[in-house]
Amino acid sequence: MAKEVIMPKLGLAMTEGSVVKWLREDGATVRKDEPIVQVMSKKITYEVKAPAAGVLRHVARPKDSFRVGAVIGFITAPGEAVPEVRPVAPVEPAVAAAAAAERATVAAVPGPAAAQAAAGAAGVLATPMARRLAREHGLDLRQVPGSGPGGRVTERDVLAYVEAPKAAPPAAAGQVIPFAGPRQAIAERMTESLRTMAQVTLTTEADVTPLVEFREALRRRYEVSYTDLVIKAVAAALRAHPALNSTLVGDEIHLLQEVNVGFAVALDDGLMVPVVRNADRLSLQEVARETARLAEAARGGNLTVDEVTGATFTVTNLGGYGVDAFTPIINPPEVGILGVGRIVEKPAVHRGSIAVRSLMALSLTFDHRIVDGAPAAAFLRTVREFLEQPALMFGP
Repeated sequence: MAKEVIMPKLGLAMTEGSVVKWLREDGATVRKDEPIVQVMSKKITYEVKAPAAGVLRHVARPKDSFRVGAVIGFITAPGEAVPEVRPVAPVEPAVAAAAAAERATVAAVPGPAAAQAAAGAAGVLATPMARRLAREHGLDLRQVPGSGPGGRVTERDVLAYVEAPKAAPPAAAGQVIPFAGPRQAIAERMTESLRTMAQVTLTTEADVTPLVEFREALRRRYEVSYTDLVIKAVAAALRAHPALNSTLVGDEIHLLQEVNVGFAVALDDGLMVPVVRNADRLSLQEVARETARLAEAARGGNLTVDEVTGATFTVTNLGGYGVDAFTPIINPPEVGILGVGRIVEKPAVHRGSIAVRSLMALSLTFDHRIVDGAPAAAFLRTVREFLEQPALMFGP
């Protein structure tokens, strides 16, 4: 019996994907778990493996888009017929019917102005006289507020709309950027995050003068960034404050065993959040090597699904852009994110005297449904202490 090759779900927010290219030709004999097709979501590319051994039969074409779960191919036995399937999920019946009615209306009305008016008329409640006036004036009836029973558009409504003063047209755009791909995915994810969580942000300032000296000493041995140091501090703090390393599943709060820290990487068309897995178990040098590798893969578009999923907490550092403090948005289904500002030298009281010290702002956003203010503040204090006294984060 033929095995279906389906469009996989690459992350919680993915609803559709596209076929990039087939890695084996149609009719090729393939082994189970052999990569056969490359697909792409709004965030990453991914190689789909054969669900069984047999003959690969293509259903989808490269560049075609499909809903998650749609059939894009089959693995059949030798000589077995390819099952019939519609590769793209059909348009909802109501949408298709409205589109057909709209096309029929446009075809039945002569003249360019009338065609423009009819294009939006399907499904709008309106009197025959209102429809005639709309066609004559080239209006889309969907734009005309209806005052009749049930919102029906009347002749008076159309005349009032025609005679009303029109607002000045918007300024012409110098450049139009499609709201699609990674930009759209980020927008959808951040909007959903704010809509579903009770997000609160706490801010503190850390005296990281010893951290600056510590990093300079380390760089004589290997390259390490402030983001690497923050990731290490956060990973150690999450072990001491497990409530921040959790997620909400239905009506249960799950404290997670792994400490996987995501970190934001800015790209030309948005950002990616690669994940340093088991960051609490890695040495600082191992963290530095992993962030460098993942950042390079992110900029080259070569991250795998495993490298961008499974984070339990996220760090985002805008210090390199001269930002002092900001309000980061949680990356679902995590319960917290730490924003890191720039390090700036300021006069501060140190051991009873005024001295020039290196200060860093830290902004913790947490989900107040799961974590209260006091434990969140305790976690932030621990992170600050680790950054102010770097030796503490390497303790037992």
